[in-house]
Amino acid sequence: MNQENYKKLKELNLSNMAAYYQDYNDVKEFMSLDFDSRLSVLLDFEINARRNKKITALAKKANFKIKPDITTIDFSPERNLDKELFSKLTSCTWISQCKNLVIAGATGTGKTYIASALGYRACMLNYKVAYIRVPRLMLDINISKADNTYNILMNKYKRVDLLILDDFGLAKMTAAETRDFLELVEDRDNIKSCIIISQLPITNWYDVFFDPTLADAVMDRLRSNSYIIELKGPSKRGILKNDIE
Repeated sequence: MNQENYKKLKELNLSNMAAYYQDYNDVKEFMSLDFDSRLSVLLDFEINARRNKKITALAKKANFKIKPDITTIDFSPERNLDKELFSKLTSCTWISQCKNLVIAGATGTGKTYIASALGYRACMLNYKVAYIRVPRLMLDINISKADNTYNILMNKYKRVDLLILDDFGLAKMTAAETRDFLELVEDRDNIKSCIIISQLPITNWYDVFFDPTLADAVMDRLRSNSYIIELKGPSKRGILKNDIE
């Protein structure tokens, strides 16, 4: 009977439940439970296994640059990272509200790590996330124009619930890049959320764009609906590298 039940669970694509059933069927503590309790344990195992598998898949698809861990975030006073605001951000309600997050700060202050930790948290809550560096994004857009896949690429980034744009402002955008960036921001405005990561102070962002008018349009959409974190303090790069390793 045990073997038949195992086969039926596998046939129903309840493979995690089947594995737990097979491994614990001879365990005295498990078998001493009543029927409903044993069923509840098996169902919980299947649900948790499927949830973890989905989170892993979402995180892999997000293409995070680093392996984040939200529990290791440093809230030292010199970092200017508000713990209450960060706690609010980890709830991810701002994503359901289609708000944005801007993280600015000098090189090595942990901007990418914080953004990736929030992105991974979003994956845990079943949001679709994509991470990409702005220079790579601009390159991909130029390539897509050449091979006629521009609309496919833009729709890809339009659909994700949270788009993390790293290294914004490393170089001034051309006229075409400015228009493309505005198009991307416009497509997501009040529909989906973004995290913008930059070494530049926000007051200097206007200088990144080719055209002041387009710059106003981009900045209006980003700043009017965004939480802002301006990180300070010494570089965390060496510490984060050790944490990952």
